[in-house]
Amino acid sequence: MAEDYWIRPAGPADHEGVTRELAEYFAFLGEEVDAAGIDHDVGDWQAEYDGVAGVMLIVVDPAGQVVGTAGVRRLEPGVTELKRMWLRPTCRGRGLARRLMDRVLEEARALGGRVLRLDSERRLAAAVRLYRSYGFEEIPDYNRNPRAELWMELRLTPRRS
Repeated sequence: MAEDYWIRPAGPADHEGVTRELAEYFAFLGEEVDAAGIDHDVGDWQAEYDGVAGVMLIVVDPAGQVVGTAGVRRLEPGVTELKRMWLRPTCRGRGLARRLMDRVLEEARALGGRVLRLDSERRLAAAVRLYRSYGFEEIPDYNRNPRAELWMELRLTPRRS
């Protein structure tokens, strides 16, 4: 059941699970990791998502295994970015993607985001549908990612008190 899964920030003890899931993410996409270039956030995810400039969220299954990720980082004042949102295929269809996206939005606001951006590929139709369902709209290319085919943005409403 989806409520048996936890979503929380990754810490040093999660390094192996995060590294494994990021590798699975790239394998699923059929892409090679360019840790020194476009995928620099993967090469040293603990520094990039250090809790100050960004956070790496993980989805943990009832057995304590990392089964999903989502990185949220600050690009510039007021602008945040979603990277590496991933759930193992065996964990999909349980409402976890929505729970993860809700947490992403919380973290983006906590990082001072008034806007959350992302890039994606059109073939990731389920992900694009999820983004649209949250109100993300297409925008011009903001990061020159050669793998991306669409760029999206969501205006974040302030946190509710």
